[in-house]
Amino acid sequence: MFANKAFVRFLQKAKADKKDIVCINVLDTEGSAYRKSGATMLVDEDGRFIGVVSGGCFEEDIVHCAKDLLAKHEGKFVVHDLRMKDDSAQSWGHGVGCNGLIKLWMEPFYAGDDYGALGIALEYATHRVPQTLVRSIQKDAIFSFTSNPLEKELVFDESAQSFSQKIESPYRLLILGAGPGSEALIKIADTLGWHTTLCDNRAATLAYVQSADETLLLPSLAEVKKLLAKPFDAAVVMSHNFSSDAVYLESLLDSDVGYIGIMGPRKRTQIIIDSFSSAGEKRILDPRLHNPIGLDLGGESPESIALSICAEIEADRHRRIPAPLRDKNGAAIHADDPSA
Repeated sequence: MFANKAFVRFLQKAKADKKDIVCINVLDTEGSAYRKSGATMLVDEDGRFIGVVSGGCFEEDIVHCAKDLLAKHEGKFVVHDLRMKDDSAQSWGHGVGCNGLIKLWMEPFYAGDDYGALGIALEYATHRVPQTLVRSIQKDAIFSFTSNPLEKELVFDESAQSFSQKIESPYRLLILGAGPGSEALIKIADTLGWHTTLCDNRAATLAYVQSADETLLLPSLAEVKKLLAKPFDAAVVMSHNFSSDAVYLESLLDSDVGYIGIMGPRKRTQIIIDSFSSAGEKRILDPRLHNPIGLDLGGESPESIALSICAEIEADRHRRIPAPLRDKNGAAIHADDPSA
């Protein structure tokens, strides 16, 4: 949940406005479901919400139910069974868009209590302290935190009547080089809920791009090394200047950034690496380095290129090899278990 900056902002605004909220978590699914375990939705006392836990099948009902839960001061375990009796057109004609079962936990959190477990989780997320939140789905609403890492977004233990949820910070994208392409990249990253930082050593160029979460003017190119002491998950080099790209790329290859992308053809990147490293051939094989950057989607506009870059980053982030869903060999489209 907190890996998306929009959820962080929603909860921060609720906190500032002293609005009670209900948190809805998808605990488990069976068969094909639009959202899988770990999906989250937040609803405030005025009915404003963020996130979805289905393909629109019952979000409206959830908003109404949330108001009742806030009044009752207790959580609720809900099961929505959207499985078809058969694959006939008549069964699919009932209007649902999937063929699965969804288990939800709905729990109220109150401004007067500083939102309890959710408020503590928000503090961990904003201070970039990875944690695992363990919550009971019984009326006692017991919770605890542990530093033991969680592979999945959420793990539901039905026998113990509890679930563990990963608490992490918004995904952080560093863009080195301002220009028309960076504006498009920031907009798509923003839609994905990533935190964006745009840096350049050219004040005039930097002034043209205003949409990043954070904009930094580097006093000198060498300052990028100090900048990389901060935690970033991915970085894209797009200054379109050979000397600048060389400094940026050398610094990134010496950093802990997990995804490194650079605009331009492979030959140019090889020459850039050779200009600062005697082991150029080895360094260009760094698995973090993506060049040419992006997936081959066919588009050539700044927006299409930005989309291809973000798509590649998203696939790398989730350790996936991009492929059409129609090639999943008959598996349910959005199933937790690919064999479903």
